[in-house]
Amino acid sequence: MTASSPRPRPRAVLAATTLAVASALVLTACSGGPAETTADAAGEPRTGGVLRVAGGSDVGGFDPIVTRSTGIFVHRALTRQLYLLPTDDDKAVAQTPVADLATDLPEVSEDGTEYRITLREDAQWDTEPARGITAADAARGFKRLCNPVRPGGSLDNYIGVIEGMREYCDAFAAVPPEAGAIKDFVEGTDISGIRADGQDLVITLERPANDFPSVLTQVAIAPMPVEALGHLPDSPEFREAYVASGPYRIADYVPDQKMTLERNPAWVADSDPYRKAYVDGIEISMNNTDPGRVQRLIESGEADSYFDQSVPTADLQRLMAVQDRQLVQFEDGAVNPYILLNVQSPNNGSALSKPEVRQAINYAVNKAAVAQVGGGPGVKEPHHQLLSSAVDGFEPFNLYETPGDEGDAEKAKELLAAAGYPDGIDLNFVYASGSRYDAYAQALEPDLRAAGIRLTLMPTPGANVDGQYVLNREATAGGSWDITLKALSPKWIGNGARTMLMPGFYGVDCENSTTNPTCYDNPEINALMEKARGAQDAEEAAGLWAQVDRALMEDAAAVPLISGKISLYHSKRLRGGAINLGFNNIEPGLVWLAD
Repeated sequence: MTASSPRPRPRAVLAATTLAVASALVLTACSGGPAETTADAAGEPRTGGVLRVAGGSDVGGFDPIVTRSTGIFVHRALTRQLYLLPTDDDKAVAQTPVADLATDLPEVSEDGTEYRITLREDAQWDTEPARGITAADAARGFKRLCNPVRPGGSLDNYIGVIEGMREYCDAFAAVPPEAGAIKDFVEGTDISGIRADGQDLVITLERPANDFPSVLTQVAIAPMPVEALGHLPDSPEFREAYVASGPYRIADYVPDQKMTLERNPAWVADSDPYRKAYVDGIEISMNNTDPGRVQRLIESGEADSYFDQSVPTADLQRLMAVQDRQLVQFEDGAVNPYILLNVQSPNNGSALSKPEVRQAINYAVNKAAVAQVGGGPGVKEPHHQLLSSAVDGFEPFNLYETPGDEGDAEKAKELLAAAGYPDGIDLNFVYASGSRYDAYAQALEPDLRAAGIRLTLMPTPGANVDGQYVLNREATAGGSWDITLKALSPKWIGNGARTMLMPGFYGVDCENSTTNPTCYDNPEINALMEKARGAQDAEEAAGLWAQVDRALMEDAAAVPLISGKISLYHSKRLRGGAINLGFNNIEPGLVWLAD
C-alpha cells in the first residue's frame, strides 16, 4: 500500500474517474442563453427561506439502499456519502468523484484490488447527543445491502466484485425478515472484503474493477448508524426514525402527502466540503397528481421546482415559444420510457416468452406518437436501442425500422401469426399514473390495437407499480401484468454501459435479483456481459457492451421508445442551481432564494 501526506491521487483512480461520471448541466433557458438560474442570477448567495418542491407521489424507495431519482434528491440533503458526483456547470468537474465523508480519494494498492478510505473526524449523526460517523458505520452501509426484506437494487455492483460479498449475501438470504434478526446478523457477521480499521475503511476486491471509484459514489452504500437496524429496511418506521448526517433532517413526514426538512443541529459545516445549505428548510408536497397544477404553482411562485414530474407538453410548447427563462431543458442520458416485457407471464400461452411476439411489439409501437406527446421534435426523439449516447459503447442502429417511426401493423401481425397468434394477444399494461406515462399509454394503445395487440390499461399510483406488480414475484409470475413503462438510465455516464444493460437483463441467479424482476435469461448474452464486465481495457469494454446492446435488441428483450431532453421549470426566486443527471433535479444543498 502506498501512502504519503498529503495523499497523492492514485494512478488507478485517475484512470477510472476520467470515465466514471454523472454529468451536471447548469440551469439554462431553453433559448440556449447564459448559464443562469433565472433572468437575473446576479448577487451573492444568501441564507434563509424555505425551498418549496411540488410533486405527485411519495418517494418509492426512501431507504438509501433502494432509493433512486426523487429519493436521491432527498438524500443529498439528509445523508452524507463516502464520495459523490458533484453538481457543477463545468462538465469536467461534474464527471469526477469527490470526497464527502472521506478525507480524500482512496489509496489503491498496486494491483488495484485494495481500497483504503479514511473518514473525516468531525462529521456527526443527528443523535442525542451527536455522535461521530465512523468506519464501522461505513461498513454497515455495505452490510445492509442484501437484507432479506428490501435488498439493494444494484447488487451486481458489489456481489462478485467485493471479496466475500457473495457468501455474506447468501447467508443473509436465510435470515428471518424481522428487524431483530437482521440487526443480529449485520452486527454479528462480517464481509471478508470489508474491514473497519479505526477511521479507515478497507475494501478488498475479488479482481480489479475499473469502475469501482464510481460505485463508491452511490447513495446505496452511504454509511448508516446502528439505529437504522432498529426497523425493517424502508419501512414506515425506518422513514419516521431516519437519522440524518447531512445539513437537514426530517421534521415532518406524512406518507403520500408531504415531507418537511429542517436544519440538522448536528451537522458541522466545516466537515462538509460540498453542501452549503443556504435554505433554512425544504418542503416537499407529494399529492399534486396533475403536473399542470404543479406548473401553475411554480409559475405563480407558490412552489419553486418540480419533485417527480416535468413540464406538461401543453405548457412546454407555450414556454418554448416565448423562450421563458425559467424553463430548464437538458439531456438526461436515459431511454425514457421503454417497455419492460414480462417474459414470465403465463398469459396468452406465455406469449411474451417468444422472441417473435416481442419483435412484433417492437414493430407495432408508434414511437413518433410517443415522442410527440413527450414534447415533440427537439425535445423527445424515437430511440431504437437500450444504450444511450451518454455511455461508451453506444453505436446507433435500428433493427425494427418503420416508416417515420410510426409502427408497422402488418409486419407485427405477420410475426404474431408466425408465433401462433393469428387473432392477436391481450396484455395487461400497468404504469405509473399522475405522470406523463398516462399520455404515453394513451398514445401507444391505438397502434398496438391495430396490430392485434390489445391492451388493458392499468394506471396505478407510482409508488405501487413496483411494490404491487413489477417487484412482486407472485404478481409477475402469475401474469397480473404483462408490460409496463420504465426508464433506463446509466448510474454514471462514460463507462456506465454496464449499469444500463446488466441489471435488468443478466439472467444468472435472477431469482435473487431485484433488478431483473422478469428473470429474462439468455445464456449467450449472459456470457457476453461477463466478458464485457471483465475487460480491463476501457475501449475493449465499450466494444463488448455495444455487442450486448445489439444482441438484446435482436432478441427483442425490451421495447425502447424515446430519449431526449427533460424539461423542468423553476420559480423566479430560485438561484444557484444546477442539474445533476444522477437524479435529474437541482441540488438542494446548493440552491438559494432571492427573497
